Amino acid sequence: MDENKIAFLKNRLFRYLKLRFRTEKEVFLYLKKIVKQKNLPPSIIEKLVSKSKRIGLIDDKKFIELYVSDRVNLKPKGKKLLIYELKKKGIDEQLIEEYFAEHDLNEEDLAKKSILPRWQRLRKWGKNKRAEKALRFLLSRGFSYEVARKVIEKMNNE
Repeated sequence: MDENKIAFLKNRLFRYLKLRFRTEKEVFLYLKKIVKQKNLPPSIIEKLVSKSKRIGLIDDKKFIELYVSDRVNLKPKGKKLLIYELKKKGIDEQLIEEYFAEHDLNEEDLAKKSILPRWQRLRKWGKNKRAEKALRFLLSRGFSYEVARKVIEKMNNE
């Protein structure tokens, strides 16, 4: 195979990985698209992906850690929604289960952190309507009904 084509594909891969950390599936799909556009042999994809994994450019375990950390700090979501999003990104279910078995999320704190910015705006509604709107919001963020109800109850009592 032509060395220029390999170098071209490597450069595109490095630029893609430079933007943010990626999952193995994301990288595979990206390379597949380029290989198809440039009429390159598909066998090169597997070689590039495995080499990138060997040297640490692609690591799904590390991706999970970074992703969950970002979500917890920037836009808190419940465990259920985090698991869904990770699966959607192509992360193996077993890796996700291992991560959450080792790292416990305090979903009540996350739910409170998530609803706090909205809570002031919801004060104009009556207690029941405010609780209903807050509950819907927290459920849409992947928190369980029990966690959402408990957080709303505590915030109503504060």
